[in-house]
Amino acid sequence: MATFPDGNFTIVNNETGRCIRVRLGWTEDVSKWKAGTKYLQSVTGEPDLELGEPDGSAATAWWFSTIHDGVERRSFNQIVSHAVGEYQNIGDYCVWLDINWFPTAEDRNRAADEFRRTLDDMPPDLKEKLAVLPPEAFWEEANAQLGAGASLSKKLELWHVYCASVTFPEHHVEEDHDGVEAAQSYMDAAAEAGFHRPQVEAGRTSTRMYGCGARREKDSTYRWAYDGTHIYGADSKTVPAERTYWTDEGGSLIGRSKGGPGQTWTLAAWKPSQAQPDPVKAVALTGLFGPIAGLLG
Repeated sequence: MATFPDGNFTIVNNETGRCIRVRLGWTEDVSKWKAGTKYLQSVTGEPDLELGEPDGSAATAWWFSTIHDGVERRSFNQIVSHAVGEYQNIGDYCVWLDINWFPTAEDRNRAADEFRRTLDDMPPDLKEKLAVLPPEAFWEEANAQLGAGASLSKKLELWHVYCASVTFPEHHVEEDHDGVEAAQSYMDAAAEAGFHRPQVEAGRTSTRMYGCGARREKDSTYRWAYDGTHIYGADSKTVPAERTYWTDEGGSLIGRSKGGPGQTWTLAAWKPSQAQPDPVKAVALTGLFGPIAGLLG
């Protein structure tokens, strides 16, 4: 088992080249006058987690904090933002992962699209065998839409869209008992040939920045392990560890089961870029000194 680097480090995806970054929250001046005296006060919003350019800025720097849990009698690692602790007045923030166990409309749509593609990919001889199952009304509609000269495979693509909509009701269809019965027979026959409908994938994950001292909820984790290639949840008490492997999915950081693109990461010592902002002004602009930022120009 690999260990986290000492000091500040960057986290860069080996496949996409994007790195884990933090976007600092805005600071709002809420100062008030009372009895002729202005009392300086500011409110700073929470930071956001993002993937982006590994430009060597403080936003790309992280460090690990080893905390001992007195209740569980074990230690665990948090991945903590350098920039938040350095430039904001809200304490240390680290990377959290949340899981939603209930399928969403997006999850159902994704499953429907996967099923449609599965049926489209059936071999031609199987499609010819199953082509006797769709009702006559479907073939009339397919000919009207595509023309009588369209290939069998092309016409069946329309039928597969219908089958997917029957299986995953988020795709609304008109009530059609004959069509639904025919679609069910078609899908049963396809399943016997090895082409099965997928399960709706529940348990979609998301990541965020949150306070290091906060208590874990039942569907969240902030405890991480690193094996030299993958970053994943260090325990399974709140989120199954196998669902927590950090994945760059199109520029968003999520957790997934191990295996697939966007899951390999390099942790290396942070090398600040040459053009770093003035630290005093940076602190002022991000909330540590709040309203007196304007005095610094």
